[in-house]
Amino acid sequence: MARITEECVARIKDAADVVDLVGRFVQLRRAGNSWKACCPFHAEKTPSFHVNPARQTFHCFGCGVGGDAVKFVMMFENLDYPTALRRVADMYGVAVIEEEENPEAARMRRIRSRVVEANTLAADYFHKKLCRDRAADHVRAYLKKREFGIEIAKAWQLGWAPADFRELGQLAASRGIDERVLADAYLLGRGQRGLYPVFRDRLMFPICNVRGEVVGFSGRIMEEGQDPRKYVNTAETAAFRKGELLFGLYKATGPIAKAGMCVVVCEGQLDVIACHEKADIRNAVAGLGTAFTDDHAKILRKYAKKAILCYDGDNAGIKASEKTFRKLAAAGLEVYHAALPAGEDPDSLIRTQGAEALREAIAAARPYLEVRVELEKTQVKDDVNARAALIPRMADLAAEITDPNRRDVSIVDLATRLNTGLDELRASVNDIIRARKDAPPDYDQRRPAAPVAGPDYGEYPEESYGDFAEPEQPARPVVPIRLHPAIRGLISFAATNKDAQHLLTERIEELQEPIRALSGGVILQRLMEQLPEPGNTEAWQQFLVGLPPEQSAALRDMNNEAVPLNNVDVYVEQACSRAARDTVKATIDGLKSRIRSGNISPAEAMALMQECTELQKMLDA
Repeated sequence: MARITEECVARIKDAADVVDLVGRFVQLRRAGNSWKACCPFHAEKTPSFHVNPARQTFHCFGCGVGGDAVKFVMMFENLDYPTALRRVADMYGVAVIEEEENPEAARMRRIRSRVVEANTLAADYFHKKLCRDRAADHVRAYLKKREFGIEIAKAWQLGWAPADFRELGQLAASRGIDERVLADAYLLGRGQRGLYPVFRDRLMFPICNVRGEVVGFSGRIMEEGQDPRKYVNTAETAAFRKGELLFGLYKATGPIAKAGMCVVVCEGQLDVIACHEKADIRNAVAGLGTAFTDDHAKILRKYAKKAILCYDGDNAGIKASEKTFRKLAAAGLEVYHAALPAGEDPDSLIRTQGAEALREAIAAARPYLEVRVELEKTQVKDDVNARAALIPRMADLAAEITDPNRRDVSIVDLATRLNTGLDELRASVNDIIRARKDAPPDYDQRRPAAPVAGPDYGEYPEESYGDFAEPEQPARPVVPIRLHPAIRGLISFAATNKDAQHLLTERIEELQEPIRALSGGVILQRLMEQLPEPGNTEAWQQFLVGLPPEQSAALRDMNNEAVPLNNVDVYVEQACSRAARDTVKATIDGLKSRIRSGNISPAEAMALMQECTELQKMLDA
């Protein structure tokens, strides 16, 4: 008889958000950190039916029924369990994968159970070695230096993996866990010379799923030069999938709900532990390794609506935060950024300035795009070209926000901060969104196979399978920046007529404001700097190749075939006048955006309104 695979059942349950699902059948109202309604399973006037997003469960305090999303569908639609699973799968677009009940399927389920059993045993062993073994003095000294005491080590079951694996191997054998199971759990790896222990002289962090099962480990080196890989993670096993696990989530689900459905996202395990134990910020989690995946974002979306990025306050941390912002925003979360001092991470900030400094930084977190654009502006300063190039970059980030209302609020704020036209920026964002819909999927879902253990121990090979390289991702589609009609006209004249080039060069000073204010002005600036000869195809191609892809793409329907003009001075005069008027209109648009933003005082708003009036008089004159 065909049955839905366990992996598919897990995917169905992961895809289903209990608040969203129950809300499709029952009108829910927020009640603190949960939702409530009148119970659909018995008659009542006072709501006693509660849905808990942190636990992903429902419960009626009146009649006592409760369960997860699948159980709700079973009861509400009077279905058996397999049918309810299929119903939920249809609701959330999960393909149902079935298998015949056979000895092989049962064997695979047993492998997973044995892997978890082996990991649980190893976690306890590693923890005892850290706490009791004199050979782990250097690991305890490291933790003490980082101000992680014994209570923290116990709370997170931190451990130490000695270089010699024989003791753990003998302990496992005494519990009926043989080498094959240890290899299935990736406590042993297989090299060219046989089996070897994966984790040797490393500080061990047990990795738990949301049910609290130990499904794998992350091990940190203790000495610089000991291994080029600072961290080694468990490879793919029957229980461990790095891209679908978040460190600390099993401890953070309740605190996330208590924090108003808000999660703090850090870069590493020690930062998460520091947040929980040193600063009482218990809604903190982290990915495993540097890559934050779509799956991570989808998992967090089940528990949180808002994410605060708390990454290192250096350039690398800022770059990493952009990747995470894209994933979280695309999953529908509101993304904020906690500005840490340069060179500080959450743990180091606590040690240097105290826990209150970190709590204040998180409390003062601002929307990610607001923080990012201000940072970028300080770096480009008065460079006209760099400031113009900043606009499409910010538009590309804003396009990641899936909620139309939040996205438009961000666009209005960006237009104000970038001093650019609101309508043009909004159109650019919409162009990017349309282009992405036609692009191929961002991620290759294929996964590398777990390594297979050999028959016996050999000398330790140099290679390790601890961290698989992230799959190469297709490049994002190139979305051309929008050319303001006035800028397009000026570019066309400069590209196709030598006399127009000369006249525009003489008027370059008065064109600086249009170049700065109108979309695509940076391309006109570069064209006026290089002045490729009209009619010279080779010179035109060299000019295009030297542009960033999104700028070059904006000119793909334009060539520089020489076009004679009888009254070239009249055409140039009209084009410059139009650009000047449109620049004033864009300035008015930007001022109105600032007024509507509500981020200024009444006196400032009055001054801006007066400025708008004066500029409008210039247009009407």
